[in-house]
Amino acid sequence: MTAFVMMKYSFIALAIAGFLVVLGSLLIKGRLNTIAKLFVAAIVIFVIFLADIFFLEPNWIEINHVHVSDKKLASVVGDTKIVQISDIHLTKGIGYREKEMIRKVNSVKPDIIVITGDLIDDLSQVEPAKQLIRELHATIAILGVPGNTDHIVMDAPAMQRAFADSGMDLLVNENRKIHLKNGKILWILGADNMAFGDASVDMAMAEASDYMPKILLAHSPQIFNKAVEKRINLALVGHTHGAQVGIPFLVHLSAYANRTPYVKGLFHKDRTYMYVNKGIGMKTLYIRFLCRPEIAVFQIKE
Repeated sequence: MTAFVMMKYSFIALAIAGFLVVLGSLLIKGRLNTIAKLFVAAIVIFVIFLADIFFLEPNWIEINHVHVSDKKLASVVGDTKIVQISDIHLTKGIGYREKEMIRKVNSVKPDIIVITGDLIDDLSQVEPAKQLIRELHATIAILGVPGNTDHIVMDAPAMQRAFADSGMDLLVNENRKIHLKNGKILWILGADNMAFGDASVDMAMAEASDYMPKILLAHSPQIFNKAVEKRINLALVGHTHGAQVGIPFLVHLSAYANRTPYVKGLFHKDRTYMYVNKGIGMKTLYIRFLCRPEIAVFQIKE
């Protein structure tokens, strides 16, 4: 159990204990009627709820092991460990949440790390973001693509220049031939952002072998139909933040959920899989509820 998880449950336990002490004291003195009891209970529950959505869940990062069944891709990837993070949205440098993300990513011992957009929220975060990337350890490569928020801060060519010495290879409608430890070659494609950039899967596929399995990195799930058309084996995206609020009957109220029918998790159409990462950071409304920040670890099987 990590220090943060211990802190989470300690906080809840203290809140409940405090409530019971106050309630017990009032009961002994005979000063609490039924309505007052319910009112006190509601206040305590509401305080715990606020602590959860503003502090606990936004910092309680989960590691999700995602199983993808693709014989062709598995024959190349083998035991290569691919880790995806997304939507970090750096606003105030490297804080507790980002440090936890770095620690947990590195604990997985990844071979390849992919960052699927929205790394920074303003220009002042370029240097902290570069430091964050340098603290991530991948045995083969770290690759990324720009997101819509990145594009608001700077255009794609400027971002490529800014992060050239960070250790992350930022792909903008281009590809890389990745040499794996097993001696095989994996093609990883990177598309620009669809909303603010000039996304082109066709350009990203240029010179990539038609017969070799491919992984496509993009920011938005809107790329899915194009990925299916081009027979991409696996597309890794983010953008939605998993809606940030995971209550089923309220998800449709989220601006993030309304962007696409693909809000979070694994989707499959024809020969193509797409994974929508819930992201690390937040935007607009800085809360998370039943939607923890996520690190995705991919296991490709036949």
